[in-house]
Amino acid sequence: MNTKMFVQNFKKQKGAAAVEFAIILPILIMLVFGIIEFGIAYNNWISLTHAAREGVRLAAVEDYENMDDFEKKVRDSSPSVNIETIKLTGQDGNIGDSVTVEVTGAILNIDIPLVGSWPVQITSEATMRLENKL
Repeated sequence: MNTKMFVQNFKKQKGAAAVEFAIILPILIMLVFGIIEFGIAYNNWISLTHAAREGVRLAAVEDYENMDDFEKKVRDSSPSVNIETIKLTGQDGNIGDSVTVEVTGAILNIDIPLVGSWPVQITSEATMRLENKL
C-alpha cells in the first residue's frame, strides 16, 4: 500500500469524529437526563410505597381515633417525599377484614432536555388484614 495515499485518506477523515460526536451528543444528553429523572421518580415511588406499608401496618395493629396522629406517623415514615393525601379505608371493620392505605405524592415534573416535561403524580397502595380492634 502506498504510504502517501494512506496519509491523504487520514487527513480527509480528521474532522469526521467531531461531526459524529456532534450528532450523537444530543441523544446522549437525553439518555443521561432521562435516566436521572426516572431514577428520581422511582425513588419517590419507593418512598411512597414504604409510607403506605407503614401506614397500613399501623392501621392494622392499632386503633386510631385521631386521624391527624395517624397521618403524622405516615408522613414521618417517609420524610424524603412530599405526601399530599393519605386515604385510610376499612379500619372500622372486624378482625380479619382488610384495611387499605393509599398514599399520593406531590406532582413531579420529569424534565428531559430537548424532549420536554411531563407532570407525573405517584400513588401507592397497601392492604393488610385488621389484627386488633380496641
